[in-house]
Formats: sequence, C-alpha cells, structure tokens
Amino acid sequence: MNKQTCPFHAGKEYQPFSEEQLDNPYNFYRRARNEEPIFYSELLNAYVITRYDDVLEILKNPTVFSSEKSLQAIGEFSPEVINELRQGFPVVSLISSDGDKHKRLRAPLQKAFAPQRLTKAEESIRATANQLVDNFIHKGTVDIMSEFAHPLPLEVILKMYGVPLDKMPLVKKAGNSTSALFSTPLTLERQIECARNYVALQNYLASLIEERRSAPGDDLISELQTSDLTLPEQVLLLCEIVIAGHKTTASLIGTAVKLLVENSHIWQSLQENPALIPTAVEEVLRYDTSAPTMIRVTTQETTLSGLKIPEDSRVLLLYGSANRDSKQYENGENFDINRFQNAPVNHLAFSHGKHHCLGYNLARRHAKVAIEILSTRIPNLRIVPNQELNHIPTLLDRGYQNLKLEWD
Repeated sequence: MNKQTCPFHAGKEYQPFSEEQLDNPYNFYRRARNEEPIFYSELLNAYVITRYDDVLEILKNPTVFSSEKSLQAIGEFSPEVINELRQGFPVVSLISSDGDKHKRLRAPLQKAFAPQRLTKAEESIRATANQLVDNFIHKGTVDIMSEFAHPLPLEVILKMYGVPLDKMPLVKKAGNSTSALFSTPLTLERQIECARNYVALQNYLASLIEERRSAPGDDLISELQTSDLTLPEQVLLLCEIVIAGHKTTASLIGTAVKLLVENSHIWQSLQENPALIPTAVEEVLRYDTSAPTMIRVTTQETTLSGLKIPEDSRVLLLYGSANRDSKQYENGENFDINRFQNAPVNHLAFSHGKHHCLGYNLARRHAKVAIEILSTRIPNLRIVPNQELNHIPTLLDRGYQNLKLEWD
C-alpha cells in the first residue's frame, strides 16, 4: 500500500526526536495540516497545533492559553535533578510568565533593546563578525557553526553584559545544557550534569550583579540595578536572554548561510544587491525558523477549530508548521527571498502578541550583518559536499550542529 494512502495517525507519527523528522519535519507538518491539524501526542503529553490561524488565535488569547508552565520539561524530573536545581535560584522566567508579572519583568529589559542600544550593538556585531572571519579566511574551509554562528551572538551578548570573553565556554556549555534539560529526553546522569551547568551559570551571573551594585559600568547588568527586579529575577532573566538569545540566533545564522549558499544564484544576487539581504533573512525565518515550537497551558476547557481541549492541557504550537501553511503563504513550501518585498512580514518566527520575542531586532541584525560580511569577504563560499548534516535534537531550537563550508 502506498504510504500516502495509509491511515494517518498524527499523534503516533509525530516523532520530533527521530532522525527523519529532525532532518525534515515539514513533510509531516504538511500532511498534519491537511488531515489532522490538531492532534494529541502521548510522547509530549500535549495537543499539537499545526495551522497558522489556530496558532495565531492561541497567541492572541493569553488568558486561556497561559505561558506560566511553558518551560516544563519533556518528562518528569527525578528528585536528584530537582535537588541540583534547588542549589540555584527560584525559577523566574519571562517566557513562562503572564499578565502583570510578565509586564514587570519585561519592562526593564526593553531598554536593552532600545534603538540607540541596538545601533551600538550593530557596531559590535560588525566588528566581532569581521574578527571571526579574520580567524579562518586563510584556511579555505570552516565549520561555520562553531567558528562563526555561535561565537558571534554569544560574544555580542556578553559584551552587552560586560562579561569577560574568557567566560564564553562556561556560558556556551550552560546554554547547551539548559536547552537539553528542558526540551530533550535525557538519561538521569545527563539531566544531573545539565542541571549543575545551569546552576553554575546562575551563580556566576549573581556574582557579576553583586560586582555591578558596588561598581556600576556602562552595560546591561549595571542598568538593571536601577530597576525593581530582585537578585533572583535578574539572574534568571539574564540566563534566559543569553541562552535563548545566542542559541536561536546562532541557528538562524547557520540556516541562513545554508539556504543562501546552496542556491548559488541567490548568493550572487545578494553580493550584487545587498539591499535584498533583510527580506532574504525574513524568508529564512519563515521557511526554517530556528525557534520552531512553544508550549502553552490551558487555564480552562476551551474549543479550538471544533476540538475540545480540557483545562490544564499542554498545547504545543508548531511555529515551523504555521509558517509553511499554504492558506497563509502561496507556495509556502518554496524558498523565495522576494516573498516579503511587497508583502507584510507576518511570519511567527518571533511569536506574536505579549510574548513577541524581546530580542527580535537584535537577532535580525545579527543575521543581516553576518550575511553582508560573509558575502562580501568570501563571495565564492560553498557547502562542502557529501557531509552529514545533523540538526540539534531539541524541540525549542532548530539548527545545525555542524555546517562545513569551503572556498578557493
């Protein structure tokens, strides 16, 4: 029997950690949107939402679809893991907060992403990107993820924090560990290791906050000392920004390079007309978003597209699927850098509404500058053939673990 005519049971066939769906989830997404757009996944204990309109309706209704428990782990934490996490600070999260609490936590951080600070940040992005390219341009080959895409946003954020760059390994290790802890099935031993790394980052940032309270400087951590945020709130929010911000931006840069370089005519057109780069970045964000999912939890029984969802149910929003919905985007499965030239940018790569990503403009600037510099300095950039490309095995971040490039 042809696979396409087999009975479709989306809840069973949705296996986001399988190699097939990590590599390409979009064939499954397309079929789910057409045949079973909302389904229950036992693996994730969540109702999974695939269509653009349904995802948008949820994002517009934070009272019924709460963010408060959005950072629950894939499975239950063991007592050993909980004990490790208790060595750190009580959980505070911008992502998993609602209403007045979310507004209070978000307000001081908005200054960090104000236009004047972003202009200064872009100068830092450009200088850092050029320095990173200097480090490998004479080699003729590079793993763009480890030598450019990851260190670029991480260095820029650490400079915004006033963190010494020799602490980058600690932050990167903690970022990988925290993402894995909350969005990947792990062994008990690995969960404990990840929890310890997360707590180590918390303690380091707490020490920096104490330093800035006695000797403030021109940096984000010093600026936060004028707010009403408590020490635990500052620590956890700074952790959240550096972890979520650098990892998703690194994945965005890597995916953008992959999509643009493998289409040599597109790469050439960007060299000839850099004005196309911003809309090309928007299409990358839509086509293969680096933040492909998010959890909400229902506060009451509700109905979505005719399906009843009980109170206190986990709801998994598939931004990656919504951004390919053919009812919203004509030829949505095609990559077209001109898509947003004369159309509003309405993809959901940065979510929507009250939880619209705080660092969306910083992420865009990172990707834009990265493409500008790579296309100018290494115009004949190409992907090393026959390499095995593996995606990060998490729900919350979609990107390549490695991506090798070469040039003459």
